[in-house]
Amino acid sequence: MDIETIKSGFSEAVDSIDTKLKDSVSFLKNIKEISQDKLNTLVNDILGLAPLIEVTGFNMKDVSVDVTIPPGITLQFVKEKDVDPETIEKLLEENKDKKILTLIVQGLKKADDLQKGMNLSHYLFRGLSMKIGIPPDISLKYTRNEKEDASAEPKNYQEILGEE
Repeated sequence: MDIETIKSGFSEAVDSIDTKLKDSVSFLKNIKEISQDKLNTLVNDILGLAPLIEVTGFNMKDVSVDVTIPPGITLQFVKEKDVDPETIEKLLEENKDKKILTLIVQGLKKADDLQKGMNLSHYLFRGLSMKIGIPPDISLKYTRNEKEDASAEPKNYQEILGEE
């Protein structure tokens, strides 16, 4: 085998790799653009559902968009009031064609049922964070109730050391 044959073979291999690499980059770029369009549509759909979600007693305060693979959307909710289960069921029945609303409302309902069953005497339920992505994720947020704890906690450094 002479040097020209080796150079020719090497050149063909580099050209083939270059073509495959360009095709792969083009494919990933197309997926990215499609994903961005779908993500934009999903965010706009969710924002449009905010008034319906408020019927559940939760207010959507913040929306975060995770531009990752796979993408995700994180919604922050604050519990404003308790709502009877019949109202929530009616909301779901009247909007059964809105799959994302059903997903969000069912998540809110399960999280609310869970937090009501917890006995965290010195903490108040403040709301939750719901990630719509793969995998979905719900985190409950509690804040220490300063009013209940005020009498039990030491007021100053001397009380902590027992010097008073």
